Amino acid sequence: MKTNFPYILFFVLFIYSCDKNDDQPQSPIDQLPPATQTGEQTFGCLIDGEPFISDNFGRGRPSAFYQYIDGKYTFNIGAYKSSDSTLNVAIAGRNIEGLQESIFRLIEEEDENIFGKLIISKGGIQLNSSSLTENPGELIITNFDPDNFILSGTFEFTVLDEEGNEIEITDGRFDVKYTN
Repeated sequence: MKTNFPYILFFVLFIYSCDKNDDQPQSPIDQLPPATQTGEQTFGCLIDGEPFISDNFGRGRPSAFYQYIDGKYTFNIGAYKSSDSTLNVAIAGRNIEGLQESIFRLIEEEDENIFGKLIISKGGIQLNSSSLTENPGELIITNFDPDNFILSGTFEFTVLDEEGNEIEITDGRFDVKYTN
């Protein structure tokens, strides 16, 4: 009786020798969501070269709003990622009227400014830092669609940790539906 054992063994060895991560992008920037313009609920960036991609469910799901609150237009675009610690990356502004497709400087966290923010917590706040006027970041809104409530764009900014070391947030992109 002839056996197919050599063929079966070859097949099993071939399957186990294949790298399970062959389909995963190896470059950090390639792991970010694509830059779309249709309200896909995506948000991602590199934090010191490491990919940050929102959990995409529950509290981690990317969110955005542009609302008239207490006599001022306020907006926020952000996402969370939870693992050993929680990361929150956001772009926000208070008293910002006339949001539109344009380029904005990300500076100090004050009224009438747009700023970038990074919060890291692990059983309590470890870091809560915003962009600075001395080293401004950039927000480019590439799609502001108030009829369909879509907000898309790119961003980058730098924050300082508690020792004054720079943390670079680069290659940021988002494509979200916002609440009004």
